[in-house]
Amino acid sequence: MLLEFTKMQGVGNDYIYIDARQQKVKHPAELARRLSDRHFGIGSDGLVLILPASKGADVAMAMYNTDGSEGLMCGNAVRCVAEWLYQHNEMRNDIIRIATKSGIKVVRRLRDNYYSVNMGVATVGSADLAGIHILTTVKIGNPHVVWFPKFEIKNYNIKRLGQRIEHSKIFPDGTNVEFVRVIGENQLEMRVWERGSGETLGCGTGACAAAVASVARGFCDREKLVRVQLPGGELVVDCSGEYVRLLGPAMTVFHGVIEVGADDEN
Repeated sequence: MLLEFTKMQGVGNDYIYIDARQQKVKHPAELARRLSDRHFGIGSDGLVLILPASKGADVAMAMYNTDGSEGLMCGNAVRCVAEWLYQHNEMRNDIIRIATKSGIKVVRRLRDNYYSVNMGVATVGSADLAGIHILTTVKIGNPHVVWFPKFEIKNYNIKRLGQRIEHSKIFPDGTNVEFVRVIGENQLEMRVWERGSGETLGCGTGACAAAVASVARGFCDREKLVRVQLPGGELVVDCSGEYVRLLGPAMTVFHGVIEVGADDEN
């Protein structure tokens, strides 16, 4: 069976997008594992299905990590869904309401390939993990732990600590992990270890978590935009209001068709 898809990315956080309103995808977890493989598949950080609208939304999305686990929300993916809909003439007045596992997100097109997303309310807390000091927890659609280490993070191997924190018993459902340094006035540098995917070039909810944690810790000014530098590019976060707003790019890489077997679809 031939399956049409679009490869898209936001700051290097790349996913495979399939219009599941037109094509049946009965086993998305297995399909995500297969197609995300960068050697034997298309290669991506996961799979995103565009689904029929639910109440109060124009369209819905479901996102699966490379290990097949279903994610609650992805700030980069939701912008790319909006861009996909814009390209297919399904976006009216430059605003779209997209239903996710963490609620309906309102996405606004600001200019070509650039969008803002109302990410909702962030909840800030703290966690005590032996051997690592002052971890800030942030819930913004999905769970995050933000760490401000004193060491340089650009060339640091974050895999060991990322896995340790992600799978710590104090986070029974796992967590995303952000390694953050303040590099200027309301400017952050960040690397991320994503739950279910490992290190990625960018994470939208992670950038929001880093900005919110930085404001809570007094490192950034709430009334000014926070710029977050990731390996794949820059995201901008507005923490000034009740709701956190994420601004960033959404780009199409290529369209394609791949042959999948009956085990993937039936």
